[in-house]
Amino acid sequence: MLDRYLTQISFPKLFPEGQRKIRSTSVAVVGVGGTGSHISELMVRMGFGKVKIVDHDTVELSNLNRQSLYDEEDIGRPKVYAAHEKLTKINREVEVIPVNLKVTEENADEILGDVNIIMDGTDSFGTRGVLNKFSIEKEKIFIFSAVEGSSGMAKAIIPGRTACLECIGYPTTGDSIPCSVNGLIPSVVEIAASISVTLAIKSILGYAEDEIIVFDSWDFSLEKIKTKKNPHCEVCGFKA
Repeated sequence: MLDRYLTQISFPKLFPEGQRKIRSTSVAVVGVGGTGSHISELMVRMGFGKVKIVDHDTVELSNLNRQSLYDEEDIGRPKVYAAHEKLTKINREVEVIPVNLKVTEENADEILGDVNIIMDGTDSFGTRGVLNKFSIEKEKIFIFSAVEGSSGMAKAIIPGRTACLECIGYPTTGDSIPCSVNGLIPSVVEIAASISVTLAIKSILGYAEDEIIVFDSWDFSLEKIKTKKNPHCEVCGFKA
């Protein structure tokens, strides 16, 4: 293990117990498209104990410019099976579990009930709403991320400690506008994925703060905006 993870273990914030916590943490990446495929790859390379990849889509030609786990031979295949094939070749020490389903309120507990962290790789307001609510109810860390054009954002949602998506007014119903309409620079998904994985690590090590990270890769800007729990939030607020 030492050789594989030597450079990250040597990082002062991870030394000496950080890698053990990473190894003992199980995650679910919901959506393994642009952001989600990069998140999955980073988490497998870093040695998270279990990485469950959840998606119900198949690989299309238009995915290949930004979705790192797929190539032309994967076109038409379910994403989770193509991704599983690649990820197990990267690090066989990690248990990678493919789930070829869409997460809904009805099946969320069955799919996500056995993980510590839920990673957002979706492109749907409604699915994010399900993940946000489920993470609060089951007290699981939820790392939210979203991208559009040349910009993106990410936030660690820690039940009982930070604001959730409902608190900050982020839409939690309906479908978002496809990236084929609004456009998307492929490099944006890599930045969002890197920030998301860093937030996951900071969360399990106790460093995460109640803030949302907003960036623009075209303007080379990054801002941390403080957020605060809404005590009257319908999802995470105190109930009378």
